Amino acid sequence: MRFTCLFLLGFLPALLPAQTDDLSANLPFFQKTARQYQRWLDVTGLGRALKVDSFQLKKNNTELELLLLLRTNDPDTAVALWKNINQRFPESAADTLALEAELFQTFARQMQIPPDKGNVQIYIRDWRGMYIPCFYVWIWSEKGVLKSEVRLNECRAKIFDVTIKPVTVRQTAKGKRTEVPRKVPPNEVFDEILRFAREQYEVTTCYDRQPKVEVDYQKTKNNTLEFTVTDLCRVVLSDEQKSTWCLILDKLGYPCNDVRRERLVFTFNYIPTDTGYQLQGRLQGLFGSGVYKPRVSGYMDMEPDFDDYLSTYVNGFQERLKIRLQKKP
Repeated sequence: MRFTCLFLLGFLPALLPAQTDDLSANLPFFQKTARQYQRWLDVTGLGRALKVDSFQLKKNNTELELLLLLRTNDPDTAVALWKNINQRFPESAADTLALEAELFQTFARQMQIPPDKGNVQIYIRDWRGMYIPCFYVWIWSEKGVLKSEVRLNECRAKIFDVTIKPVTVRQTAKGKRTEVPRKVPPNEVFDEILRFAREQYEVTTCYDRQPKVEVDYQKTKNNTLEFTVTDLCRVVLSDEQKSTWCLILDKLGYPCNDVRRERLVFTFNYIPTDTGYQLQGRLQGLFGSGVYKPRVSGYMDMEPDFDDYLSTYVNGFQERLKIRLQKKP
C-alpha cells in the first residue's frame, strides 16, 4: 500500500498541470480583470488610443488572448496613433519593445497567468465593424523572450478615379425633341459595375479554375460597393507559366494547372457631381498558390514585386470601365 501511494505521489506533479491548464473556470475573473485593464489604459493615457475589445480562450482553453482596438476606422490614422503612443515609451538597448512589453506584462500580471499562456492582439475595425486585416499588432512570450509581429497598413492597393459626364435622355414636347441630363443613382451604377465585372471575370481559359465575383458589401445609402473576384488565372500576371512538371503531365494527357491564383479586391465610392458623378476606385491585387486553393490569409500582395503588372492592369481596367459606364443610357 505504501509503495502504491509513493508511486502515485511521484506522478502527482505531472498530473497537476493537466488539471490546471484549462482556464475556462476563470472566465468571470478574466471578464472583471479586462475592465481593470481598461482602467489601467485610461489612467496611463493609453486609453485615448486603445480600448479593450474582448478576450477569448484558445488551444483547448489553455491560452488567453486579449484583443485591443485602436480608436479609429482608418488604417492611416491607426498607424499615426500607434507611432504616437510608441513615442511615450522610448526604446533602449536593453528593451527594444518598450510599449509592447508594457501592454503584455500588465496583461499577464493582471490576468495572473504565466506569460507563455497568453497574448495581446491589437486591431482596427472598419466603419461596418469588420476587422481590417491590413493592420495588426501581435505580442506574445516565447521561452521567456517577448516577441511581437507588427503589420502597419501593409495591404497595398492601387487608387484610381472614373469620372462620368451626365447621361442625356431625349424628351419630346410640342413637337420638339430635346436632350436633358439624367442623374444616374448609385444603385444603377453599382449594378452595371457588377455586370461588367462578371462579364470580364467569370470566364476562364485556365484548366480547373472557376472565377467568381463575390459581393462583399453594397450599400446605396453609403454610396459604397465592395466585391472580390476569386480563383483568377493570368489576369494581372498575364505571362505566368506552368511548371515543367505540369507541362509533362499535359503532354501525357493529364490536364494540369499550377499557375498562381489571383484574387482582386475592388472598392468603389460613388460621388455625385454637378456634371455627372465620379467613382473613387481601389484595387488590391493578391496572388496565391496554384497547386491548392489557399485560405484568404494565404494570399500575398502583388505589390511591390508585381507593381508594374498591377499598374498596367489598373490603367486598362479604368479605361474599359469608363467606356462601359459612359455608354449606359
